[in-house]
Amino acid sequence: MDKNARRPADAAPKPARRTHAQPAPVESVFVPSEEAIERRWRRRRWIGLSLLAVVAVAAVGVMVAWPRLKPRPRNLDAVERVASDYLGALVRQDGETAGRLSTVDEPPAIRSVGNLTHDRKRDQLLRGSFAPLGTFHARINAEYTFDPTAGRFTPKNPLGLAGETLDALHAAKEDAEKSGLYKKMQSGNPDDLFDAAEQYGKVFENLSKTLSPQRVLPTYKMLVESAKPPLPEDAKRLALDVAASPQQWEALLKRSFLTLKADGPFVYEQAEVTAMVADRLASLGDPPSRLRLKLVRFRLEGIDTGWKVVSARRIQPGVEEAQPPAPPASSSYGTPSQPPRSLGNVPEGL
Repeated sequence: MDKNARRPADAAPKPARRTHAQPAPVESVFVPSEEAIERRWRRRRWIGLSLLAVVAVAAVGVMVAWPRLKPRPRNLDAVERVASDYLGALVRQDGETAGRLSTVDEPPAIRSVGNLTHDRKRDQLLRGSFAPLGTFHARINAEYTFDPTAGRFTPKNPLGLAGETLDALHAAKEDAEKSGLYKKMQSGNPDDLFDAAEQYGKVFENLSKTLSPQRVLPTYKMLVESAKPPLPEDAKRLALDVAASPQQWEALLKRSFLTLKADGPFVYEQAEVTAMVADRLASLGDPPSRLRLKLVRFRLEGIDTGWKVVSARRIQPGVEEAQPPAPPASSSYGTPSQPPRSLGNVPEGL
């Protein structure tokens, strides 16, 4: 047997490991020409100029369109404008401006003003003829003299009133004698005593008519309510409003209301504005309070007071005031949707 057949076959040689040699860094030897450098510099300059031109055009466009892009402030009506100026004067503590725009003697002390709203649902408009009031005032001036300290009128002829009182007393005495009043009081009979007491009460009732406050020391409101002939509804409402706040009207007109002698149409408007304000004495963390302003405007022939603030009061949180009472159908009240453009809009029948 062959000896070579017994010898094991030699193992296959292992492949040699391949090692990756690191490539040697290659340095560029390219050198740009001067023309290429010049072209690159020009390209960058034109790009920069183009960007600058785009920014300039965009800035000009924004400046032109800014009035349309920015939020526009809400246009204030005449009532809100006066209220805003008045509240601004209070914030600046400008007493002269505040006094020119209002008749309030003790205005509220506020530090800042927030939202301001005209409550048009509470607007009232009264218009009519002033002729009945002019005639009524002439009658008052002929019969009475006004005492500003007492706020009442005194008769110019007190002896006439005293004479009427004496006549009433003598007439009561004669009636008592004719009816046997004194005899019934002395009889002691219960029925006669009751009849005497009833007759005695009528005597005082008749005397009270002669010596009523409306005749001795009447107020303007008493004279208005007892006017004969009665005033028209529109004129009466205006007169009662004056009677409720005579000092306010005197400050509004710069004269006494009774001195007005016009006979043309009048227009009396009332409006209310609600504003959120911060009190001057409140802490910085306190919430703002709600302030309600009442404004009025009166026009009569050549008189136009303009809108003036006549009251400023705070409203407690959660308290809602009732709407003003609706005027009767017979009055000449208007609505805010139908304001008069001029004094000539008064109905022809007035």
